[in-house]
Amino acid sequence: MLIIDAHTHIFPDDSAARILENTSKTFNVPTYGKGTAADLLAQMDDNGITCAVIHMVSPTQAGVQPANTWLINLKQDRFIKFGTIHPLLKNLSHELDRLQDHNINGVKLQPEVQGFTVDDSTITYPLYEALAKRQMTVMFHVGGNPKPTPHNRSKPHMILSVAKDFPELKIIAAHLGGNNMWDSVYDLLAGTENVYMETSLSYEKIAPNLAQNILKKHGHNKIFFGTDYPFAPINKSVKIAQAVPFLNNKEKEEILGRNAFQFFLASGLQQT
Repeated sequence: MLIIDAHTHIFPDDSAARILENTSKTFNVPTYGKGTAADLLAQMDDNGITCAVIHMVSPTQAGVQPANTWLINLKQDRFIKFGTIHPLLKNLSHELDRLQDHNINGVKLQPEVQGFTVDDSTITYPLYEALAKRQMTVMFHVGGNPKPTPHNRSKPHMILSVAKDFPELKIIAAHLGGNNMWDSVYDLLAGTENVYMETSLSYEKIAPNLAQNILKKHGHNKIFFGTDYPFAPINKSVKIAQAVPFLNNKEKEEILGRNAFQFFLASGLQQT
């Protein structure tokens, strides 16, 4: 069975341990690996995963270019690369062009880490316009970190606003559309034409009937399997995804890999 992990993070070998420790303390989340390319590849091999989408996130404007340079220089044909960008970056257009020059046609945005709100049009809309113009995909962290608060910067209704204002922009909403906000995902976001979702952090957390309703309303062909390695266990995520009771074998195969293959690879979106 083809399996593609649509949501992973890795870091340079010399800083991975420090980054994982800081992230774990800041967001009170466990880690499940070393956060290096070698460790991710080993876990992919152990769990039958063919390719993984790598998402970079720089908390600051100053860190964007170095992070992308490291990603550009990372040579591994099993990785599909999403770069990092910040909506306040001064040379935003130049950096997006640089990513595309190296066959990187997607970016990851983590508003909680990067300090902006998804639908703050004065800050973010120039970035979305630039992404849409270049036909680049954007992956959003959506939901609580790990639990929702009134101050969360990325919620399903915000993603919906962006999707409506930029219908030509392809959006991937992480964590089945919104970590621990799945009632709102079903009510507001599911079924939105230019929004895709990936499944990380939803396993064992979402009520099965709600997950089933979201997939039915949104369409299972627009759902990707994801783990959020190294912040969730790959092996457990794969096993649970393979055993979802309300999906037939064909639907499981599509979510685990075929949907992502069509989106990331067969469409020519990107490959290293």
